[in-house]
Amino acid sequence: MNRKQKYVLITGLLIIAVALIFWFTQGAEILTKTQVIVDNTTDLDRMLGVENKQYVDRFVLGLDYTGGFLAAVTAVSGILIYIFRNKRKKTI
Repeated sequence: MNRKQKYVLITGLLIIAVALIFWFTQGAEILTKTQVIVDNTTDLDRMLGVENKQYVDRFVLGLDYTGGFLAAVTAVSGILIYIFRNKRKKTI
């Protein structure tokens, strides 16, 4: 591997690692969510047996978008590594 290929490989691996860490810190959900259910039940409601749950608009990154991003980064890195390969000329 030449210097350009190593640079592309390291950059691609770093981007993949950052994306996976970000996905994990967001909750490691399998599917992306745009709304999250929040429990607003008070103690009095619990004693009476009433549940008060509401949906709140919040984006939670899922593995579906993260996987697509990782596949794109892998493809672009692979293409760049192939393009930056050493091209040796045949000598007769």
